[in-house]
Amino acid sequence: MKCTIVANGNILNYSYYSKIIENTDYIICVDGGAKHLVRMNITPRVIIGDLDSIDEKTKKFFLKKKVEFLKFPRNKNATDTELALDFAMSLNPSEVVLLGVIGNRMDHSIGNITLLKKLLDKGIKGRVINENNEIYILNSRINELSLTGGEKDYISLIPLSYKVKGINLEGLKYPLIDAEIPLGSSIGISNEFIKNRAKVRIKEGLLLVMKTRD
Repeated sequence: MKCTIVANGNILNYSYYSKIIENTDYIICVDGGAKHLVRMNITPRVIIGDLDSIDEKTKKFFLKKKVEFLKFPRNKNATDTELALDFAMSLNPSEVVLLGVIGNRMDHSIGNITLLKKLLDKGIKGRVINENNEIYILNSRINELSLTGGEKDYISLIPLSYKVKGINLEGLKYPLIDAEIPLGSSIGISNEFIKNRAKVRIKEGLLLVMKTRD
């Protein structure tokens, strides 16, 4: 089962996101992210959070549609997005996609991206998507990724552990074979597709993989 989480971050191209959400089995909304779903004419199964950013008009709209609301205290030990992710994980999904989790607040954006690690620990595939980025994390458990792209797309590798070992890249301008990248190195930034499909594999460590475009 594929779950999609829609949060309250920057979402501009609604048709782009609608196509992603169409291919999902279970839609989870994070608090004020409900405004995005109204504009896309999409109804979630549940809305989760402390409900401090959803406006009353939108709340009443989804209450009439019998959407379930799970309200949490404002003072809590997890963000609304993490609560939504925990709920998604309780459904035993095969994949979780996070939308609207990147915005102007870098602390929230980075925190939301690192939530992908929780999915890895459970062996669940996860990714963060916006109009210009697809973001993944690999480790020794989920250690391989295949991505499609073109001449305007780039792949960047950013270590999240002290070292990432056994990195192998295929289908990219700068291939790597059993390479090692330490934390703090920029050598993995802005690799280019030379084929329409690229592969990333690692043996050890924690690696952030980003497919990006300007």
